[in-house]
Amino acid sequence: MIAVIGDRETAIGFRLAGVQAVYEVSQNEEEKENETLNLLNKLVSEDGVVLIIINERLAAETRVRNKIRAINENKRGVTPIIVEIPDKRGPMEKKVSEIERLIKRAVGVALK
Repeated sequence: MIAVIGDRETAIGFRLAGVQAVYEVSQNEEEKENETLNLLNKLVSEDGVVLIIINERLAAETRVRNKIRAINENKRGVTPIIVEIPDKRGPMEKKVSEIERLIKRAVGVALK
């Protein structure tokens, strides 16, 4: 199953594309980080979730970033794969993406 965590526009787009497990996070700054963390915890514990798509700006929150890293470091197999996508404002500047970090961990070298 594919699950999406995003803002209103991202959620609408994925629902229109036919994805059923779409979670729209509140735009309230005080609630956004906690909602995102709760959703990540829920989705990681569910059987059958193989791909979690999340907005970059949601993933950039400090506690959310730490949670994504912990999930990636502690998983026993390949799933769930967590992919960060840009929102309507465009991509964010990053030094190292989480996908690059996973590849380096799996292969042992950084790919350019």
